[in-house]
Amino acid sequence: MTAQEFGAFLTLALDELEKTGWHYFSFHFFNGPRPFARSIIKACGSINDRAAGMGTALFRELLSIGGIDRHQPHYEQLMQKLAEILVIERIVTSDWPEGTTFEQEPCAFPGGPRPELLVTFPGGRLVVEVKTPSMLNHVRQRHANGAQLAYRGVLTPDDARRTVGQDGLTLPRDYPVRDFLADADRKFAGFRDGNTASLLVVVWDDFIYEPISILANQRSGLLTPNTFERDDNDEPRTYPNLDAVIVLRHLNYFVEGAAERDIMDRKEAMEFGEAQALPNVFFDVSGIARIPAHVIERLRAYSHVDPGLLAMAEYNIQDVVFWI
Repeated sequence: MTAQEFGAFLTLALDELEKTGWHYFSFHFFNGPRPFARSIIKACGSINDRAAGMGTALFRELLSIGGIDRHQPHYEQLMQKLAEILVIERIVTSDWPEGTTFEQEPCAFPGGPRPELLVTFPGGRLVVEVKTPSMLNHVRQRHANGAQLAYRGVLTPDDARRTVGQDGLTLPRDYPVRDFLADADRKFAGFRDGNTASLLVVVWDDFIYEPISILANQRSGLLTPNTFERDDNDEPRTYPNLDAVIVLRHLNYFVEGAAERDIMDRKEAMEFGEAQALPNVFFDVSGIARIPAHVIERLRAYSHVDPGLLAMAEYNIQDVVFWI
């Protein structure tokens, strides 16, 4: 990114934030800009380099989320928008062949649902949806309670509460994950053909065992035959328009970067880390290897049953977690 391009983004930020009013990130842009703001500008500029104007559009959307002092739903929306920017930047800057085009919020038919991104490349297409759960209340519960159910079915909530006593119990976030799968499947339906791959990217925090356990545990996992989600005929709910799910452990980098605290294995909040940084997780859904390998590599995702991942405790399915 040239100094002129960076300056144009910064000028845009200052102008748009004046219109928006109170914004969680105003301090970062009006004072320096701070490293957190610079990382956002660089990510959006990188998107523009491969998809003209897309990075600027995402940047404007981010700057518009505000106007009410310390309104927590706006904070959750900002996390979602940062996740979209992060994922789109990684995908559009992947190793695509000449002639590849990118479309933000494509529509398969007039008035149809819009996923985040459509990549059209010689010989095929990739459609992408990005989801981020609302985590503030869940994080507070995790910190306050003495135990956690990672997925449903290992104990009933009543049995678990009797086990933990007065220490408190945090329940799994399985309904949001279920809704992410269903919404992505719905959005991808209009794009589904023999040449189009579909990818749902879920951006979580450091507690990566939570989505892994919800998706893959053999008692009730959403991507297993024993899923707790059933159709009208009491058959396991499936997602025929979805090829794969990738879960990124990155929300904590947004939070720590915005707070200007040290970010473990990253230099900046929007930076993806070197090869040795903490990995992300890939789940095959369709059983058909449609997702381009360079995209999976670009998102640094490994199969949830990869022996290297299973050697790390936080990448294993957990049953009940007791906090000391």
